[in-house]
Amino acid sequence: MKRVVYVSATNELGGSDASLFELVRSLDRARFAPLVVLPQPGPWTSRYLELGVPVEHVPLKKLKNTLDPRWHCAWLWRARTRIAGITAVLEGFRPEIVHLNTSVEVLAAVAIRRWCRRRGGRFVWHVRELELRPRFVERAIFGLVRRWADAVVAISTPIGGRFAGRERVYVIPNGVDLERFGARETTSRAHGTTRVVGWLGRIAPRKGLENVLAAFDRIADVRRDVRLAVVGTPLPEHAGFAARLAERACTSRHAARIDWLGATERPEDALGGMDLLLHLPDIDEGLGRVVLEAQACGVPVVTWPRGGLVDAVSDGKTGVMAALGDVDAAVRAAIELLGDDARRERMGLAASRFAREHFGSPACAARIESAYEHLLEVPA
Repeated sequence: MKRVVYVSATNELGGSDASLFELVRSLDRARFAPLVVLPQPGPWTSRYLELGVPVEHVPLKKLKNTLDPRWHCAWLWRARTRIAGITAVLEGFRPEIVHLNTSVEVLAAVAIRRWCRRRGGRFVWHVRELELRPRFVERAIFGLVRRWADAVVAISTPIGGRFAGRERVYVIPNGVDLERFGARETTSRAHGTTRVVGWLGRIAPRKGLENVLAAFDRIADVRRDVRLAVVGTPLPEHAGFAARLAERACTSRHAARIDWLGATERPEDALGGMDLLLHLPDIDEGLGRVVLEAQACGVPVVTWPRGGLVDAVSDGKTGVMAALGDVDAAVRAAIELLGDDARRERMGLAASRFAREHFGSPACAARIESAYEHLLEVPA
């Protein structure tokens, strides 16, 4: 049995955390023994322990998209302690493979690379981010990934393309729990005459909620039977931004038809109550986990071809790709789908099949296990 340490820079209800949990949950425990490193106690700690997976807490902190020198000085000040913490975990567990769950935990990468070079372990770097800011940080981090990792797992073809020409780059999407996020009763029947357009995610700049609010005003101008469900987790550092968007929703001309539902630990219920997911980010997402989960629930998606979203949606079959950055085009696509129950239901069924065929957690985990085995066959 091979030991694997998974290192995560966050412990919050976000896409990268959920994706790592699905990988560990689906791992073949007869062949691989996992240990998970999290930065502090949080919502995923107890879930791993319930799986029987040991957890260690090391106070890591991913790089932040900021030029504020105070933040970076504080980050560097604690660097030695964080590197020592990761090294101690690796010395205690002695894994054959160390799997870093994000590209933006550089201090963990330093510790992992040093330890693997000394002890013969293999460093797998899981790249989930396609766009980092400032750009020089992106170039620097992706350069480290290219040089330091023994293997790279990219969650979409656009990310994989960033490492073209490098050996052992595996394009493997995030896995989704298809039992949890399963197609349900057709939502148009469940809602009667009301249609629900939904948005779900973390409320932060460039996640696209501003675009969705603007689009909904125009959709609601045309259709009186539509409501918007906003299911959002405001991060503490973006509390002011989230408050401004909430105020904007309250003062919208269609405010009475906007349901600001807040955070949820059961996104499957929120998605299952939607007729359509509207996902219009201003950032090049690595893949777009919420889009995968919505489709698994049988909910078609209106989005645009940004970043890894090109892998996440089958345009015209499981959803509609509006022209990039064109909110008007997204509005037109949403109005057309909301007005055609038969087409929307066909898309929902196709979306559920698409998710089952491409994004099931066991199949995605098996592909990563295969990458592990290939890597361990290569001489150190």
